[in-house]
Amino acid sequence: MRRYVCALLNLDHRAPRVVEIREKKTYTFRNEDSAPRTVIGDLQPAEVTSGWMRFRVQVKPKETTTLVVEEAKPLETTYILANVTSDQVVLFAREQSINQAIEEALRKILAQKKVIEDLEAQKSARESEAERIFDDQQRLRENLKALKGSQEEKALVQRYTQQLNNQESRLEALQKESEWLHAKVDSEKGELDRMIQALSFDVKL
Repeated sequence: MRRYVCALLNLDHRAPRVVEIREKKTYTFRNEDSAPRTVIGDLQPAEVTSGWMRFRVQVKPKETTTLVVEEAKPLETTYILANVTSDQVVLFAREQSINQAIEEALRKILAQKKVIEDLEAQKSARESEAERIFDDQQRLRENLKALKGSQEEKALVQRYTQQLNNQESRLEALQKESEWLHAKVDSEKGELDRMIQALSFDVKL
C-alpha cells in the first residue's frame, strides 16, 4: 500500500513542496523445519548498516509469520511563488498539498500577475507604435529633401509637414502613456511582492 504525505512551505518567495512517499510492505515467512528459525528482516531494525536496515523475525516450527515494513522517502521540489502557474495550483489542490485558503491566495497572486502582463503588453504596444512612427518620419523627411520647390511640390511639403506635426503629437501622447504604464507596472509589481510576502503557510496533510 502506498500513500503520500505532502507539505508546502513558504520561505522568502520560494515554496519547497515536500512530498513524502510512504509505502507499506508485508512480508510473509513460513518455516517448514522442525526447529525455530530466525529471519533477518520487525518494525524496529535489529541492525543498521551502510545503506541497509536489517530486521529480525522469529518463526516457530511449522508456522507462518509476517513482517510489515513501512518505508518513507521524501521528495522535495522548490517553486518560486512568483512563477507558479494555474496548472500547478490545480495540481497542488488535487494532491491536497494545499488547503482552500492557500489555493485562493495563490489564485489571487495569479490574477495579479495577469494584471501586470496586460499592462506590460499595453506598454509594449505603445513602444512598437512609437518605433513605427519614427521610421515613417524618417521616410517623410527623406521625401521632403527630394522636393525641388515647384507649385505641385509645395502642396506635398505642406502635406508631409502636417503629417510630421500629427506624428509628433502622437509621439508625445505615446510617451506620456508609456511613462504612466511604466509607473503602473512598477506599482502592481510592488503589490504582487506584498501579496507573496504576506502569504505564509505550513500545511501538512
